[in-house]
Amino acid sequence: MFTNGARVLVCILLAFVAVLAFYFKVYEITLLAVFFIGYVIWGYFKEGTVVLAARQYKNGDYAKAKALLYSIKNPNLLSKKRLPYYEFILGNIALKEADYEEAEAHLSKAAFLGLRAGDIIASLLHLANIALRNRDREKGLAWLAETKDLPLTSRQKSIIENIERELKKI
Repeated sequence: MFTNGARVLVCILLAFVAVLAFYFKVYEITLLAVFFIGYVIWGYFKEGTVVLAARQYKNGDYAKAKALLYSIKNPNLLSKKRLPYYEFILGNIALKEADYEEAEAHLSKAAFLGLRAGDIIASLLHLANIALRNRDREKGLAWLAETKDLPLTSRQKSIIENIERELKKI
């Protein structure tokens, strides 16, 4: 749960500790510091800044959340737990910015990568709503069909019925 700058700083400090411990012949501390450097580097690739971006998104700071997500150089290396939320948050930010093409691209990836049920439903409803906005009946109905096997609340069911009704008018 570090920013990239914080990761660099931690690695520099750990490298200093490792060199100092090696100089004083405390090899256990040296190995431990090298291990933690490896762990921080592993976290850079597998965890990224997704958790920090999610916190910023929840607080309503969409620009900072987007910047944190874009600081991830290769999102395809993220772990299976982080990648869906990377796509989900970027899709929701794109919706807030009214960039529906980008939102559709990110949310469609997120919907099938392993989100929790509630987040999958939210993604599918957003995708159906984008299809309704684009007047694409078949795609909208297909997105709504994906929600049939998911546990829905009464509010979600009414939203699905409203979108379905509007799509059938097209």
